[in-house]
Amino acid sequence: MNKFFREYVDLTAMIIAFIIPLVLIIVVKRKTGRQTRAVPSYFLMFGPSAILTFIFFHLFENSYHAIENSLAGRFKYDFHFYALILMGVVMATIASFFIRACWQKCNGHPSCDRLIFLYMLFVVTMCLPLLPISPISNVPVFCCLISLAGLFFVRRKIKGTEKDRFPYSTTV
Repeated sequence: MNKFFREYVDLTAMIIAFIIPLVLIIVVKRKTGRQTRAVPSYFLMFGPSAILTFIFFHLFENSYHAIENSLAGRFKYDFHFYALILMGVVMATIASFFIRACWQKCNGHPSCDRLIFLYMLFVVTMCLPLLPISPISNVPVFCCLISLAGLFFVRRKIKGTEKDRFPYSTTV
């Protein structure tokens, strides 16, 4: 397993990070049809799904090494280990809410932009202070920038009745 973490974990995480939004967009396109653009939706979904994938592997690797060191009698529970696990859990929680908001945006729910910006702000607020400690901690910030690139182009303006354009509105 150590060989996997040394040689293959990065490649595996990248492949999964590129496949998950593709699968999600296929499901969205089947559901919404022409109303949703595929490429901007992919960029929008890439950010939170990549964050979730990378954080999953972060938690998996740190937990594996903790169990391995515990079995060997070398495990030391300190603030460093606690902070690594806590940051991963908090970031995974934010990413799961972020991906849900992006899913709602792709499916045409109104006013999801505000939530998406809020979750992006949470990610940036968590990651930017870590820049002097570890430059790799800003990968989630870059994922948010990729999501931002597709945010405004996800939905098409389809001409039709008011009910067709805003299916979840209660004023119609």
